Amino acid sequence: MKISVIIPVLHEQDQINRIINHLRSIDPDIEIIVIDGDPGNSTIAAIADKKVFRLTSTIKGRGNQLAAGASAADGDILLMLHADTFLPSHAFSSILTAVSRGTDWGAFRLGIDATSPLYRVIERFVDLRCKLFALPYGDQAIFVRRVALQEIGGIPAIPLMEDVALARKLRQTGFRFTMLSERVSTSPRRWQKDGVIRRTLHNWLLLLRYLFGADPEKLANRYQAN
Repeated sequence: MKISVIIPVLHEQDQINRIINHLRSIDPDIEIIVIDGDPGNSTIAAIADKKVFRLTSTIKGRGNQLAAGASAADGDILLMLHADTFLPSHAFSSILTAVSRGTDWGAFRLGIDATSPLYRVIERFVDLRCKLFALPYGDQAIFVRRVALQEIGGIPAIPLMEDVALARKLRQTGFRFTMLSERVSTSPRRWQKDGVIRRTLHNWLLLLRYLFGADPEKLANRYQAN
């Protein structure tokens, strides 16, 4: 089975080649699709790897970008990856093994690239959330079989909370979820910018507002403003 990696980006020109090189170090032939939410293509213009498939999203927002990337992908399994999240060294083989054993979708455990004990607490709470509710976030590198994605109507084309909406649809439809044992390594930049407690509480508030029916467009505007 073939895996396609879909990376939605917005002003990630300083980071994009690092994540592409990281993916190539795991599998030189992996299909990589980068979807730029900037009409000026600032991130796409910085890509050095000529094999990367590049798209410009007509509508900014991760859900919209991921939906466009999924339509362009050739893979049987789609892996949605943030530009500041790095995969474990055996990521692709772990995904293929899980799928061969009946997994329809899943994610890695969260790992935050910072030393403070507060980050370890966040990681453990995320582990618990995924165990209890099968609710990974996008920074955990969610993967899904194409056939499962097609059955639920594709990636929700919303600007924020697309990861939550996707997980809820897959879970409600009865598709089998697996949280893999390895951890990704994701940047702590938003926590460091806003403060660990403030950012965590803000994320929880956004989730609660979404679950109670708030408009994802308004939530996205609030998220980007903070």
